[in-house]
Amino acid sequence: MKRLTIAILVVACLALAALSCGGPAAPTGPIKARYSGWAPPPSIVGKVEVFFFDLLKQKVGDRFQVDVFQGNTLYNYQEVQLPLKEGAVEMAAYGSIELYEWTIPFKVTTLTGAWSMDKLLAYMNSSDFEPVWKDIADVSNAVPICYYPAGTFYLWSSKPVSSTADFNGFRVECGNFEPVEIIKDLGGSGGALMVTDIYTALQQGQYDAAIGTPSIALSFGWPEFVKNVSLQPWFSNVNVMFMNKDFWDSLPKDIQTAIEETAAATKAYSLTFIPQGEQGQLKAIAGKWAGIQYFTISDWDKIIDTAQTKVWPDIKKEVGSSFFDNALKAAGITK
Repeated sequence: MKRLTIAILVVACLALAALSCGGPAAPTGPIKARYSGWAPPPSIVGKVEVFFFDLLKQKVGDRFQVDVFQGNTLYNYQEVQLPLKEGAVEMAAYGSIELYEWTIPFKVTTLTGAWSMDKLLAYMNSSDFEPVWKDIADVSNAVPICYYPAGTFYLWSSKPVSSTADFNGFRVECGNFEPVEIIKDLGGSGGALMVTDIYTALQQGQYDAAIGTPSIALSFGWPEFVKNVSLQPWFSNVNVMFMNKDFWDSLPKDIQTAIEETAAATKAYSLTFIPQGEQGQLKAIAGKWAGIQYFTISDWDKIIDTAQTKVWPDIKKEVGSSFFDNALKAAGITK
C-alpha cells in the first residue's frame, strides 16, 4: 500500500509539473518543410527565392529547415493547390497571373496598362484586398507569406508587329486570360499554356508569338524561334509565396516573426533586383541569340483601349463593381 501511495504521488507530481509548464514539452528537433516553386533556378525569380531562404536561415539557423524545389521539380504550379491545401507540401509559389483560378478577384491584378508595380504591391497589402486573401485561405487553406515582382511581360514574335492590324490571323501564346481576349478582338487568336510547354509550341509553329518576361524567355530558350521583341509592357506578374495555414499556425511565434521580417526584406530587395535583372537578361538574350530585333507597335493605345472597353467590363461583372472600382482607384486610373 505504501508503494502504491508513493507511485500515485509521483504521477500526480508529474502531472502538476506538466500543467505548470503549459503542457507537454515542445519538440527539440528542427521544424522541417518543403517549398515547391515554379521558377527555374537561374531565373530572376529563382534568385529572389534563394535570397529569401538564405536570409531566413541566417535568422533562424537550423531550427527551421526548408528543402527548396525550384522549376516545378516537386509539384507543377498548376497542380500544387491540392497538395498545399492538404499539407502534402508546406510551402509553394504561384504567379498572380494564374491566381484568378483560385479566386476570381485576382483578375484585377493583371489589368493591361493599369498597374505600376509599386502601386500593385501596395494594393495587395491594403485592406481593400484582404477579402481576396480570405478567399484564398478558404479554397486552398493557405496564407501568403511573401509577394514581390516576378517580371514584366513583353511580346516575343516571329515577325515584327508594326501595328495592331498585324494581329489579324496571328496566333499568340498570351500567358494570361486578358491578352487572349485582346488578341481575339484584334482579329488574332490566343491561348495560355503551361510555361514549360511554350518552347515546344513555338518550335512546332503552333504559335507565332508569346507574351512573357525576359527571364522566362531566356530560361526556356524562346529566342531560338521568336527573335523580334516589343518592350511595350502588357502587364506585370507577382510571385506569391504561400504557406499551408495549419502549418503556419503551428510555428513558434519567433519563427513567424522571422518569416515576416524576411518577407519585408525580400520585397525591398526585389524592387531593385528584378528591374536590373531584366535589363541584364535582355542584354544576355541579344548576346546569345544573333539577330534579335526590337520593334514598336505604333498604335499601342489601341491595345490599351481594347482592354479597357472590351475586356474590363466583363471583369467588372465577375468581381463586382465596388471591388473593381477600388482597384482602378488604387492603380491611379480613376479618382
